[in-house]
Amino acid sequence: MPPKTAKSYVTEAQQLEKTGDILGAIQLYKRFLSRHRDHPNALKARSRTALLCLMVGKYDDAIAIVENAGAAGHSQLHMMYTLAQACAYAGYLDKAHDALDKTLAIEPNHPPAIARLATVLQYEDRKDEALALVDDANRRGVDSWDLDHTLGELAPKAGRVDEAVDRIEKRLSDPTIKDAPRIELEYMLSTLLEKQQNYKGAWEAAKRGNELKTDGGFGRHVIKGAVKNKINTGIEDYVTRINTIMDIFNPEMLKSLEPNDSGPNPLPQMLMISGMPRSGTTLLEQILSAHPQAESAGEAPFLIKAAADLKLFPKPSREYISRLSTKKRSKIGAQILQDLYLRSGGNQFVVDKHPGNDEHIGFLSAVAPGAKMILTRRDPRDIALSCFFRNFAHGHGWSNKFESIVNMIEVRLQMHEHWLELIPQAAPWIEIRVGDYEKIVRDPETQTREIVEFAGLPWDDACLNFSKRKRIVPTLQPNQAAQGIYTGSLAKWVPFNECMGDQLERLNAICERFGYPV
Repeated sequence: MPPKTAKSYVTEAQQLEKTGDILGAIQLYKRFLSRHRDHPNALKARSRTALLCLMVGKYDDAIAIVENAGAAGHSQLHMMYTLAQACAYAGYLDKAHDALDKTLAIEPNHPPAIARLATVLQYEDRKDEALALVDDANRRGVDSWDLDHTLGELAPKAGRVDEAVDRIEKRLSDPTIKDAPRIELEYMLSTLLEKQQNYKGAWEAAKRGNELKTDGGFGRHVIKGAVKNKINTGIEDYVTRINTIMDIFNPEMLKSLEPNDSGPNPLPQMLMISGMPRSGTTLLEQILSAHPQAESAGEAPFLIKAAADLKLFPKPSREYISRLSTKKRSKIGAQILQDLYLRSGGNQFVVDKHPGNDEHIGFLSAVAPGAKMILTRRDPRDIALSCFFRNFAHGHGWSNKFESIVNMIEVRLQMHEHWLELIPQAAPWIEIRVGDYEKIVRDPETQTREIVEFAGLPWDDACLNFSKRKRIVPTLQPNQAAQGIYTGSLAKWVPFNECMGDQLERLNAICERFGYPV
């Protein structure tokens, strides 16, 4: 087969983008760049590769790709803005500031850069400066949905909710606005209308945002040329997979995986947090990663990738897991830990908060004895509402339909119940517990001390003061930054009970089963 031409690399990468294979596209773009560094389209390909890395959470890769472009990259508006976003999400706020300054030096009225700088300032608890930045841009005549959205983030604490609602509703009345910003604005509008106690209006705004979403993009990033298919909100495949996983990892299978003198090696440094989105995973992650001996790897895919390599995901089979030698299991566990260390920047303990890790607890017991798993729990009605009002970036199609959200909550809690009963009896070499959002919020010190002790860490006051770390958490809203533990999200579902319709009865039944007051 003849070697690929420069054009063929780019063409194939673009086709993979359109089909949603972003990782495959990144790989091809990187091959193109390694073989054709001086090609006329190299800078453009580098910019696109960095943006794709940003979309899928490969922030350090995005940073390296831009920085390797040298002066040429730093002179490009889109490259510098992509670098700023990657640095912000990776937690390098100083570098993000520097990149945003360079972006605005190239184009002082670049609305996304102004909005991103305002977001960074919010995470640094400099909300007055953020608001001044947005107001100054508006006075200069910079007119953009980005600034309307950022004003919406800042408005509640500035006493300007009515103004923000008016601006966003006016923007949404423009029929030429594209779907991606329209979706973002609808979700922001829903939050602001809730502040105005217009609960029906807030529900309808979130519903419009959900109904607009397709599988042609990642959050506000749109894949050029992708077919915009309607998102599949069903969870039938997920239910089938979970039932198969629970069948594979029965008591007999788990007991057969007990470690011995030949392995697997204990990995008490591995701290896992998992559960439904919006159930408190970010709160637990912030508490533990604030400890001087721990660091977060974010929502790391490494446990899931290792499970996929052994045919346990996405269509699980018991064929390989039952034949794994202790040596192989040790090797897999060590590689997961190494990948987590590389992603987190290194520390004695590493925290992984991927919401999909909860289905792989049986596999975790096979490769990482000593690991800790915290399953987050929150009032199912608040989870359902929060998911419905959240613009997830990618991969949560079920969240766009309220009935599907309820279905997902029910299945996840059933799975958690399975692990919580089974692991202590059949696989006690890993530890598992519940992290209850309501209990943490109502009694933060007691609960935080229990969680830190469970993790095997000595007590440190930093775990109670995690909001002082000044870092961006992609799953945390900017207007919640530097806020710490607060009670404002408890029982948020109550004013929306009429909007929930028949699903509220189902949610109440789930609450009754799992110990929440009805």
